[in-house]
Amino acid sequence: MHQSVSRFLWPLVGGLAFASTTLSAQAEPRPAAPPVEAAAVKSYPVPARRPLHIARQGDGMSLSTLFDSAGGNRAKILHAMGGLQISVNKDIGDAMEAYYADPKAKLIWTDGKGATAKAMQAIGLLKQAEDWGLSNSDYVVDASFEQLPQGSEQRVQALALFEASLSDKMLMFLQDNFRGRIDPNQLSNYYDFKRKPVDIKATIGQLSASPDLMPIFDRFMPSNPKFAQLAAELHYLRSSNQGGSATADIDKVIVAMEEMRWLPQEFPQRYVFINQPEYMAYYHENGELTLSMKAVIGQQDHQTNFFDASIKTVEFNPEWGVPQSIIRNEMLPHLKRDPAYLDKEGYKVSVKGKSMSSAKVDWSQPLENISVIQPPGPDNALGQLKILFPNPHDIYMHDTPARGKFASQDRMFSHGCVRLENPRAMAAAVLKTSVESVDQEIAGGAKKDVKVPEEIPVYVAYFTAWPTADGTVHYFDDIYGRDAQTLTAIAATTASRG
Repeated sequence: MHQSVSRFLWPLVGGLAFASTTLSAQAEPRPAAPPVEAAAVKSYPVPARRPLHIARQGDGMSLSTLFDSAGGNRAKILHAMGGLQISVNKDIGDAMEAYYADPKAKLIWTDGKGATAKAMQAIGLLKQAEDWGLSNSDYVVDASFEQLPQGSEQRVQALALFEASLSDKMLMFLQDNFRGRIDPNQLSNYYDFKRKPVDIKATIGQLSASPDLMPIFDRFMPSNPKFAQLAAELHYLRSSNQGGSATADIDKVIVAMEEMRWLPQEFPQRYVFINQPEYMAYYHENGELTLSMKAVIGQQDHQTNFFDASIKTVEFNPEWGVPQSIIRNEMLPHLKRDPAYLDKEGYKVSVKGKSMSSAKVDWSQPLENISVIQPPGPDNALGQLKILFPNPHDIYMHDTPARGKFASQDRMFSHGCVRLENPRAMAAAVLKTSVESVDQEIAGGAKKDVKVPEEIPVYVAYFTAWPTADGTVHYFDDIYGRDAQTLTAIAATTASRG
């Protein structure tokens, strides 16, 4: 069962609140959903870390160290960075080594005596990591130089560590905000995303050159208003003094914010969004929600994947090529009792391309030799249309003759595809036509593929916390048990960074 509650507006406080965005929050305890085991779970592999090794070239120490000047101190710090012993993620280490090994490299965060104003701005950003659903402990910067005397060798060493530590943590923070802390493709086989690339080498150059970090920070943050609404919700839950009753909701919001980072920074003006735990499908036009409907998703042992794709075609009066898994698990038991079962049900059977009655088929042979097709018609398992967005999971949206399933509150009945309550309206929307035109295509009776005028992004998503059009955050059961996997992977990532 999914559950949702509404909540009053709550402003997101702190210096980094998103401007001109309606933010919301809510508060009413509910019982947590029972845990559900998800299939195909992997042991999450945390990113590889390695020692940082900065090979300085051409320090020019001989002249600069003759004087106790700021320039000399900076040269000493750069030189001391070659002897640091810290561990970093491989991609960040590669970028830092390339930057600091350059003879023309400049310190980013210290003026040779202490932290610069830009360093304090960076630390201020890192300290607000919790506001954005991240963990402050991931971005702790070593600032032990503050207790050491000016000009001492110990302070030089500590400033070198501070410089490297802040570069490492700031790059990690920006990368995490842009694409998430974890790679969803490593969670289980049910995730499929092309992970967003981050040019770390270019970013460290930008951090060095820019006097103000906010433009860089803004470029890496999700700009979708729903992310800001989730951030406001997280703030409210943490400050609402509900104690343990808010913990489950906090976890759902943190997971939702992580998942938002896997998707585009900003959704396009026109797209379809399917939220599996909500059992709902939505169509957006010009950035506004214009159509919503109930959806049926995959059973526990045929879960619907979490991925994005592009809608390309609407197929009217489709045939249904029965998957071999369904032939094996659902049809063969009927055929053992009645060899003519498929003939009576109107299916077309062929063996190695040759049509024949199901009663004459030797069903003990490899099923790869056998094709079972359900012809177009109102009783077809796919109904009278399907909406195609090519993907490696063979998932699509479609009609269904089993209309009674939409009356159920928990709608996990399919073999992975998404059944729509009002497929003709969705087809009309993606084709930019009328429902009457869709009705005419179906009435023609012939199987027909129609390309959409322009490809439309579709997000087959999995959010147990999600803001509606008015900004109110609603909560849903973790029907596939995926939030637990995500939280475990986040915890493992944080542990590895420690």
